[in-house]
Amino acid sequence: MNHYLFTARSITHAQRMAQVLEHAGVYVRIRRVGAIVTKNGCGYTLQVPERHFRRAADALRETEIRPVRVFYVSGGEKREVAL
Repeated sequence: MNHYLFTARSITHAQRMAQVLEHAGVYVRIRRVGAIVTKNGCGYTLQVPERHFRRAADALRETEIRPVRVFYVSGGEKREVAL
């Protein structure tokens, strides 16, 4: 399954993004991750299904709550993308 990972600097940041996305009809999973993804020690990601990426990105832009980084995951490989 292809999806996007929106990284957050803290659990509070991740929860705020998740609230915005759920309000927009995009349900996500919050996962704890290591420094390889966040570059700042342990952090959190929100897993966003590929089909909901545009809606999720637009909802976050409207509220100005932004992920630290965004990755597209496909076939077990991930690459950073711009939001």
